[in-house]
Amino acid sequence: MRCNHCTDAPCVDICPTTALYKRDDGIVDFDTDRCIGCKSCMQACPYDALYIDPGENTAQKCNYCVHRVEVGIEPACVVVCPEQAIVAGDLDDPTTRIAKIVANEQVFVRSPEQGTNPNLWYKGIEQANLDPLSAETVINDYIWRDPPDPVPAWMSVDLTPKNGSDPQAPPGFEYGRNGAPPRVVYNTDHPMPWGWRVSSYFLTKGIAAGLALAVALALLAGAATGSALINWVAPLVAGLFLAGTGALLVTDLKRPDRFMYLLTKGRWGSWLVKGAVILSAYAAVLGLWFLAGIAGADDLVKVLVWIAVPIALAAAGYTAFLFGQAEARDLWQSPILLWHMVAGAFAVGGGGGLVLDLFLDVPDSATTAFTWAMIGGSAALGLIAFAELTTRHPTRNITDAMHHMTRGVYAREWWLGGQLLGVVVPIVFGAIALGGATWVGALGGLSAMAGIWFADDAFVKAGQSVPLS
Repeated sequence: MRCNHCTDAPCVDICPTTALYKRDDGIVDFDTDRCIGCKSCMQACPYDALYIDPGENTAQKCNYCVHRVEVGIEPACVVVCPEQAIVAGDLDDPTTRIAKIVANEQVFVRSPEQGTNPNLWYKGIEQANLDPLSAETVINDYIWRDPPDPVPAWMSVDLTPKNGSDPQAPPGFEYGRNGAPPRVVYNTDHPMPWGWRVSSYFLTKGIAAGLALAVALALLAGAATGSALINWVAPLVAGLFLAGTGALLVTDLKRPDRFMYLLTKGRWGSWLVKGAVILSAYAAVLGLWFLAGIAGADDLVKVLVWIAVPIALAAAGYTAFLFGQAEARDLWQSPILLWHMVAGAFAVGGGGGLVLDLFLDVPDSATTAFTWAMIGGSAALGLIAFAELTTRHPTRNITDAMHHMTRGVYAREWWLGGQLLGVVVPIVFGAIALGGATWVGALGGLSAMAGIWFADDAFVKAGQSVPLS
């Protein structure tokens, strides 16, 4: 797909290393030497214009043949087109052919609701043909395409709501002359940029942050510092899960050799960079907490626990803002995603404390605090899920993604994994554990961890399951 060279380009905003940047002439260009292959720009572009180059393992896209434009030559696609169907030029110059067409003829842009102000215009086309969600069910049998072998193409998986009716035209325009929706005659595979590593990073980060929150609740409940769990085990385990988070993030990069660019060449406007700084700060506090605990400095441990709390909340919640920058994935723009992240951290942090309680001598007040953290976090997750199910969704993109998550291909993972294992079991087992059965509470904690992974995995995949082109 052609790059739309948006006036307000979301790919530029989310790029953590300024590999994507906007030139003074309006062209969105790309510096492959700075790209770390995080694929976040692919999630931000509503037009499916970015892809990973298999040779360099960096993101690539149309850059309007800037090397030609700079020397006064038109882009290659314009020159090679035998019918002059592609028109290029300066939109700000009213004397150019393209400026006259845009000013005087009926033209359309793709996904105007995204607010990107794209600069690619379509003339002589029905607007329904620009909306991927207007098409009938996507199939694999296209002309000019080899059949998938041996695995069915990803694009064949449940991409249209099964609501018992034909696709409906979005408000504002009608289908073609005969009222039939467009059909897909040419397509290719669209692999999901983010997969199981991102889902797992949600969990490991939640455990790392949640353990500090659970220990803080234990201190509020009257538990004293001095126990092995509070003094050094909790920061050690949290640090290990934080290290696992970093490993998942780095291995998910297409250019892991450049991961330090996040800190050395970072663009502060990207939440990938802010997240890296937050996780680094949290690692430093956990390290100091562990050393103070080993040294038996109980008073300092208590101070460091309370310093860790706001950083842990930031570590748990910053991903909501990162996903918010992924403008192409409407499901991820949910205003309650932040609270989902924080609630999940309390659930798995409390559950993790109960698991550790099986092997360590933990004060009863701390055990009770861990149990309530798990119950409260899981209950909050259930309420958030209920709110998502009952809220009216503002875009067709969200409606379709919710269908895939709750009634489509990911429904079993979301309901049985996310809601049963992640909400119901921890609440029930936590209630039993309040009666003294700590091992039951530990089972509830393990269930909370598994359930949150399933729910987040379904959420991550469903957000990417709606076609953009």
